[in-house]
Amino acid sequence: MFDYTNILNLHEFQIECSEGRYNIPIIKTEKFIPDKLIDFCHSLRSTQFSSGVHFFLDDYRFERIWRLPWRYIPHLRNFDVVLSPDFSLYTDMPQAMKIWNVYRSRLLGQMMQRAGCRVIPTVSWAYVDSFDYCFEGIIHGSVVAVSTVGTMYSKECRKIFLRGFETMIEKLNPDKIIVYGKVPDELKSGNYEIISFSNTSMAWKYGHRGVSYKEKQ
Repeated sequence: MFDYTNILNLHEFQIECSEGRYNIPIIKTEKFIPDKLIDFCHSLRSTQFSSGVHFFLDDYRFERIWRLPWRYIPHLRNFDVVLSPDFSLYTDMPQAMKIWNVYRSRLLGQMMQRAGCRVIPTVSWAYVDSFDYCFEGIIHGSVVAVSTVGTMYSKECRKIFLRGFETMIEKLNPDKIIVYGKVPDELKSGNYEIISFSNTSMAWKYGHRGVSYKEKQ
């Protein structure tokens, strides 16, 4: 008989470690800040374990970690810290898909923590109607990670990102914020600490091998 619980990772869900209307899994607070980040795909071939691993990539490049988490989590445990997977919340997605992607990100982060990884939750959002669930599963005062890649292409995209960022500050009051990609001017004067890392999605052109270094403040 087909075991759907494995495909959905239902056996990993613990209701007592979730919150909210949609039972979003909770990721415990982690304060460690890496000096450099390496993307998930490069991490699979890397021994630069004094790095953090990020998932700011096209979803198809890391969907496999949802399908076969225990093939990859033991390797990720070697690294200093892991940012939880950044499953996309596109504005034109049905609401159910956006909720599912928030759930998957938090559950994988929780699974990594139980396996011994340091994990920093990645936060993403869409329109205002996503604010009811997209910040759940993250403890107030945590270190969080966000990406600005692809959010500044138009006035509308920029507005959506800045509105969500402001709401994240109000709801989570994060201790520190890791920003992957260019930091918008609007974020540079806030009452919070930003640690920025450059976008290395084109790293192959420059020989960086997917490694992004913490930028000087």
